[in-house]
Amino acid sequence: MLLVIESPNKIKKIKSYINAQILATVGHFKDLPTDAMGVDLDTYAPTFILDKGKADRIRQIKTAAKGQDVYIATDPDREGYAIGTHVFDEVRKIARSIHRLEIHEITQKGIDEAMKKSIPWENTNSGLYDAFLGRRVGDRVVGYILSPIASNALKGRFSVGRVQAPAVRLCVEREREIRTFNPEPFYVVSITLQKDEVAFAAKHRGGNLTDKAKAEAILLAVTAARTADILKVETKETRQNPKAPFTTVDMQAAASSQLKISPEIAMRLAQQLFEAGLISYHRTDSVRIADEFIADIRNHVGRSLGPSYLPKAPNSYKSKNSQAEAHEAIRPTHMHPTGDIHGVVSKEGLGADHEKLYTLIYRRTVASQMAAAVYDSTTVEIGCAGEPFRATGRVMKFDGFLKVYSEVREGDKDDEDDNQRLPPLVTGETVEKTGQKLDEKQTKPPGRYSEATLVKALEKHGIGRPSTYASIMGTIKARNYIVVKKGKIHATDVAERLFDFLAKDHPWIIDLELTRKMESYLDKVEGGDASWVTFVKGVHSKMKFARPPQRAAAGPGGVYPPSPAQLKFGTDLAKKHDREIPKDALESSRAMSAFIDGLLGKTAPGDAGTVKAPATKKTRGRSGK
Repeated sequence: MLLVIESPNKIKKIKSYINAQILATVGHFKDLPTDAMGVDLDTYAPTFILDKGKADRIRQIKTAAKGQDVYIATDPDREGYAIGTHVFDEVRKIARSIHRLEIHEITQKGIDEAMKKSIPWENTNSGLYDAFLGRRVGDRVVGYILSPIASNALKGRFSVGRVQAPAVRLCVEREREIRTFNPEPFYVVSITLQKDEVAFAAKHRGGNLTDKAKAEAILLAVTAARTADILKVETKETRQNPKAPFTTVDMQAAASSQLKISPEIAMRLAQQLFEAGLISYHRTDSVRIADEFIADIRNHVGRSLGPSYLPKAPNSYKSKNSQAEAHEAIRPTHMHPTGDIHGVVSKEGLGADHEKLYTLIYRRTVASQMAAAVYDSTTVEIGCAGEPFRATGRVMKFDGFLKVYSEVREGDKDDEDDNQRLPPLVTGETVEKTGQKLDEKQTKPPGRYSEATLVKALEKHGIGRPSTYASIMGTIKARNYIVVKKGKIHATDVAERLFDFLAKDHPWIIDLELTRKMESYLDKVEGGDASWVTFVKGVHSKMKFARPPQRAAAGPGGVYPPSPAQLKFGTDLAKKHDREIPKDALESSRAMSAFIDGLLGKTAPGDAGTVKAPATKKTRGRSGK
C-alpha cells in the first residue's frame, strides 16, 4: 500500500497511525511553464510540465506504485485534487488500484474515517480538477496578456491578475476616500450626574449638533442648573451570543487583529498545526462542527465550568456557502483542559506563535458551544433646564461564553457611556448635576483597511476563496501595490497608476461584481454544472481575444532574451542605482527579472541578479492570483 500526500512534514505523524509507505509530492510537481504562456489560445488546452527539481521524487513515487494499492491523500480542496489528478495520471497504468483519500484531521480517528470513506479515483468529483483548470488557465491568460500591456503603457513592471486587480481597487479607492475627505465640525453636549456617590454621564438627545451657537446655548442653560429630573427608566435583559467557529477568513482576520499576525503567516502556522495533528483542515468556509466533537466540547464545558455555561441544546451555525457543509470549521482535533495548551503544542515541537494561534482556535471553538452572556441594559431619559438628555448603561449578569473568548472587532470602539455603571434610578426623582461640557469634534474619514479588514472585504465582495486570501495579500504586498504601516494598509503610487490605467482601458478586470460572478461560475464548474473552457473563453473574450505580445525566439538552450520593454526598464533602473547590468541579464529574460527584483529590494541586499530562496519550507504555489 502506497499513500501519496503533499507535504513531507505530515509523513511522521501519519505513519504513527497507519502502516503504509508514504511519499510526498511537495506541493505541485506539474505546472504551466515559467517562460511561456503554456496555453493554446484556440482550444485553451494547457501544457503542464514537470518541475525538474521534483523529477526524482516523482520517479520514486512511480517506482513505489508499481503493483500497489495507491491512496492519493493530497489536500481536500481544488488545488489538492489537482495535484492528486497529476499523481493519478503518472501511476494509473502501473498501480493495482487507485483510491482518493481525504484527510481532514491527522489523528487516528481522522485517518480511520478517511480510509472508510475512500473511493476509487474514477468515482471522485472531477469537477474539482475542472475548476482548478478554469482558475489556473484563466489567470495565466489574464497575466500573460494584460501584464505586458500595462507595463508598456505605464513604462514599468506591472502585474495584472484576475483576482489581485479587484483587491488593488479596494485599497486605492479607500486611499482616495481618505485623501479627499473634508472633515466637518460637530458638537456634543453632555452633563455629569451623581446619586449615592455613583457618577454617570448623559448626552443631549439632539446627538451630534452641527450648529455651534445652539450647542453653546444648551450648555449655557444647563450650566445654571443644579439638578436634573429622571423622566423615564427602562431596564431590559439583553443577550450576547457566541460567534461561530473559525472559517479560514475569520481565522486570518482574528489572527491579524488580535495577534498581529499577517494572513500569510497565519496560514503557514495553521498548516503546521494541521500537519502536527492539532487542528482540522484549515482551508474551509464551513462553520459546521461534527456532532461527536460538539458532544466532546459540551462534556468539557460542563466538567470545567459547570452546567450553567451550557445552552440547553447545542448551538448551530449556518455556512454562507451551502457546499461548505460537507466540511468542518477549523477546530482542535481533541478536547483537553485549557491549561494543557502549552504542553500540547510544545510536544509537537512547535513554537510560541503556533501556541498563540492554537489558543485562539481552541477558545473560539469552545466558546461557540457555550451559553450567551447576559446583561441588564438600562436607558434613562433625563430633563435638565428644559433640555432632553439620555444616559445608557449595561451591567453584566452572567459572563457565559465570555469566560473563554472575547474580541473587539476592528473599527469598533467601546462606548464608555453605553457600558457605564448606573446607580438605582426611579422615574420622577431628582438627582444632582455635578458638571457639564461641550465637546467640539470633527467627522472622520473612512478607516484604513488593516490586513484583517481587507481580508473580510475580499470575502464580502466574493473575491477569491479560502485557499487564496493569503496569497492575494502576499501578492499585492510583493508587487508594491500596498504597504502596511503600523498595522494599516496604504495604497502606493504604483497601485494608483495601475488602477487608473485599468479603470480607463480594462475596467472589467476591476469590476467587483464580475469578479464575484466568476468565482460563482467556478463553483458551478466544481459541481459539474458548467464548463471550465467556457469560463476561460469568457475571460479571454473580455480582452477581445487578444494574444500576448510576440516574444523573440529562444536562443541556445531555450533561453529567451529580455523583451524591449524589460530591457529598457532594467537599463533605466540600473542607471538610477548606478549599477552595471550583468551579462547574463542582457541575454536572459529570467536573469533580467532577477536583476530588476534585486534593485527593487525583492531580494537580499547585494544579491541583485540572484533570487534568494525562502527560509521557510516550500508550499504549493497558487500563482496568478
